[in-house]
Amino acid sequence: MNRILIILTLVLLAFAVTAFPQSATQTPSQRIVATVNGEEITQETLNTASQLSQIIQSLFNSHYLFVETLFTTEEGKSFIDRYQRTVLDRLINNRLLIQQAKALEIPVDESQIDQQVTAQLNQIMQQNQLTLEQIDDILKQRGSSLEEYKADIANSVREQLLVQGLQAFITKDAGVTEDEITAYYNDHQSDYTDDSGTVSPLADVHDQIRDALLRQAKSKLWDDWFAKVKKEAKIEISL
Repeated sequence: MNRILIILTLVLLAFAVTAFPQSATQTPSQRIVATVNGEEITQETLNTASQLSQIIQSLFNSHYLFVETLFTTEEGKSFIDRYQRTVLDRLINNRLLIQQAKALEIPVDESQIDQQVTAQLNQIMQQNQLTLEQIDDILKQRGSSLEEYKADIANSVREQLLVQGLQAFITKDAGVTEDEITAYYNDHQSDYTDDSGTVSPLADVHDQIRDALLRQAKSKLWDDWFAKVKKEAKIEISL
């Protein structure tokens, strides 16, 4: 057990310090792992998003042999690298979406942000039976504060609302024709046939088909738009 703990500690330290190139003035958390149209994504941002340290520590408590295998085999190291890259790709995609939302001046309701911040804090207090003062004390022990925590929540909520607004804007022209609804119904009548062989009339399933086709149309419009945005973006990855 002690041997595994030593391995875990050394590997985590090595991962944090040597996984990426750095300048003489950069700390490990300040390393740039990617740039998206000139905007930097740091190692600290990636660590926060991946929560790799927390995951490993949690696994170590109950599955230490798994952790040892993860860090001492090429397959395990490859899995960690792949996981980090997957998280980084999501961060890059999100950064692109936020950039596009701001460029298109997608509006955000600040009162809605305030409401969600309050709701999340209330949920934390209720679930953990804590006061705001106690939460602040805990955060200060970790080098943060209640105000910083609220700002982080607000920023996360704001980004979610920006992306939702952007998606609504990009897909607003998606539509479905009556001919498309009828054609889908005729091609998929088995989906609307009950055990006795009775086929539901189009009128009964019209709205269901329309909504499904509209979701597909919006999804395609969104995917095609984002693929174009990403292709035209200047993305540099140092992972």
